Amino acid sequence: MKNPRIENNSIEDSHHDEDDAIFSSETEMIGSISKLCHGNLYVIGRIWIQALKMALIGANLSLFPVVHAAKPDEPPQKPPKMKYKDLPIYESPHYEYKDYVEDKKKCPNYDVKLLHRYLYPKVKNYRKSWVDSIEDFKKDAGELKRDACAVICKKRAEFMKAMRAPENCTLRQAVVVAGAATGYCMAGRKGIPTKAFYSSLGALATGALCFPKETDEIFRLASYKIAKVALLIFNKTCRQNIFLRERVPCREDMPPPPPERPADKKNQCPPKK
Repeated sequence: MKNPRIENNSIEDSHHDEDDAIFSSETEMIGSISKLCHGNLYVIGRIWIQALKMALIGANLSLFPVVHAAKPDEPPQKPPKMKYKDLPIYESPHYEYKDYVEDKKKCPNYDVKLLHRYLYPKVKNYRKSWVDSIEDFKKDAGELKRDACAVICKKRAEFMKAMRAPENCTLRQAVVVAGAATGYCMAGRKGIPTKAFYSSLGALATGALCFPKETDEIFRLASYKIAKVALLIFNKTCRQNIFLRERVPCREDMPPPPPERPADKKNQCPPKK
């Protein structure tokens, strides 16, 4: 009786030998080698020829054929001026050059310079962005200016209203005194007339702010008095007779017109015969 373990080992060894075999037969091996070398004979031969050429002549080894592109036709050159006798019989270089120039002028980019062609788009975009940024800046600056002017006008009106309010009379008087003192300090160590002039200027400026109507009346009256005194001195010195007309009061300073009498109290005058 045979041992089953030995039979199993023999079967496994036979399967293992079949897996290790690359070709099942000699015919299959020869066919695969012929298929492998069939498509590569041209490449092998070319490599062999190029290697011999490099060894004998010193040429560069190129495994693949190189195809050189055809050069474009050179543009016709402008022919020199010729006499009628020197012109060729079977050629017309002047007409060829003329046709070449006319065909070249038909191109839309004929007059466009190379530098202009490459720089124009970039410069155009940069200029457009620059103009847009300037327009935005002008718009923002205009809005900021309008807002600032509106705020300044509003604050100025509020300040003028506060400085001319009747309930702030004490503050207004203090501001006028401060203006006169500032003018006196600005005069420094100068003479009394200069200090009086600077003090009057300071008081006049602050008075125009706090007491506009009273300051205007005082300025007009002082100017009139000073002018009369100056003319009086001039007349006595130069023996002239120049006088100012009397000062006419303003319409606002004149009293209002009297009310109209009622009709029943009017004097009824008899009609004339």
